[in-house]
Order: sequence, then C-alpha cells, then structure tokens
Amino acid sequence: MSDFCSKCSTEILPSERACSNCGRDAGFPNVRSANSNEERTALENRFAEAKKMAVARGITIEFDAFRIEVGRSRAVMNRSLGALNSWAEGPNPLLHSFHCQVELMARAPTGSNYDQQRTAADGAINPFCFQKISPAALTLDEGGLLLYGPYSVILKDIAIEDRSSVFEENPFEFNQRHHVVAGQTVPLGYRAPWAERGRLAAVKLQHRIERGMEPIKFPIILMEDRRDQPNCDYVEVHIYGPVNRASIEKVVGPKPASRADQLIWRRTARALCKLGVVVEETP
Repeated sequence: MSDFCSKCSTEILPSERACSNCGRDAGFPNVRSANSNEERTALENRFAEAKKMAVARGITIEFDAFRIEVGRSRAVMNRSLGALNSWAEGPNPLLHSFHCQVELMARAPTGSNYDQQRTAADGAINPFCFQKISPAALTLDEGGLLLYGPYSVILKDIAIEDRSSVFEENPFEFNQRHHVVAGQTVPLGYRAPWAERGRLAAVKLQHRIERGMEPIKFPIILMEDRRDQPNCDYVEVHIYGPVNRASIEKVVGPKPASRADQLIWRRTARALCKLGVVVEETP
C-alpha cells in the first residue's frame, strides 16, 4: 500500500509522514491507508452487497437515509470530570493518545485485559501510527460512551476531518471477532476516510435497519443505547495526533452530586465557556 511523492516520485512507505527525499507532506498515515485502492475497492464491494441486501429486504429508502444521516455524524470523546478539568484548565491544551501518555509516563495502564492487550490490538489496525491515534466515536445524538466518563465532548469537524479515518468498531473487539492474531493481515474494507463515514456505517449496520424506520431511531443504530457497558457497539474514529482543547465544540454532562465535584464542574464549565465551547448540563 505504498504511495509515491507527488513532487519527486519517491516511494513513500506506509510508516512515513513525509517524503524521505524532498520532505513534501505525504498526508496522515491512517487517512492514506483508508484511501488506498485496496481498502476503497474492498469497501465498495461490501457496500454493493449491503445495497443488494437492502433491496431484497425492501429497506432501500431507509438504508440511503441512514447513510446520509451518518454522513452528518459527529466525533465524540467521553471524559471523567477530573480528566475534563485537566484538559480545559491545565497548562497543556493538548490531549494526547493513550499510548503517548503511557510513553511520557503521564498515565499508567490498568491491569485490565483491555489495557494489557491494547498495544497489540491497536497496532494490528494502525501498525505504523497507532501510538499517535486518538480514538473517538461517531454520534448522531451528542451522546457518547459513558463507560469512559459521563461528559460527552463533541469535537469540531474542522479540527479533525482532514486527519481522521473511521473504523468498523473497537480494534480489540474487531480482532477477536475476525480472529486476527500477531503477524496476520487485517481484513480489508472495514475502514474509510472521514467523508465516507456514512457509507461504512451503512455497510456495517444494514442488518439492523428496518422497513419504515424513522430517523429518530438512527442514533441508537449507530451507537447502541447500552453506552455504559464495555460491549456497546459503535463506529470508532481514529484521529491522528493530539486533540487541542480549542477543538472542542460542545460538552454535555451531568451536574455532579457532591459539593466538591460541583465546584470543579463550575470551574471547568467557566474555562470551557471562555474557549467558546457550548456547555449543556443534563439532569
């Protein structure tokens, strides 16, 4: 899946961010991978099959409506109150990936099976840049994966669209489902560039779309409503590089129960509002 430099025609390896000969920017590795001929062809084949199934099931209108609606979906990250406060008020405006935080000793992996296997899982999906990938999820209702924290952070499209790709599901779950082990090639057709997120989601979720389904049901098709559970199904967003707090468009979350946390929440909300972020407090 190598590319060639548009200026000097030197081969650009999948691991390279710029041409090793002339230094011209080569594009974000995850996006280049999603845009490769092999991936696009495999996804197109999957889409054709999904479209055929939609016709057979009599849900062509609903299938197309879902694809178009997800094409307007947003990227959401969920954070605990403490993590959100550090991001909003801390001296460093950048939120780094899990792997970068571990490397910088700013975060210690837990003893969970997921954290223990995370490097292998992420490395299989984005082998040359997984350390720099910040994951998010696609949302249609501004709700996120509550398992990672009660505060849903909606990101500005303009801040992430050029450096983001979308992937079928959580890499850990994907590798288990497809029996991907070390040294094996990951199946093609399960990723797409940001602009094609609706297409990927429609392929994945065609079987859950029903005849006569109204768009109001689409959010829980895209991201299941068991959002506080580790097995919640969703489409993952892979953002290359750290996420600046200036990239935050909106934060949705509850008013904390304890007085101490309420003080932290008010400080956090004030800091976010100064950045122009919309803050919505839920009951």
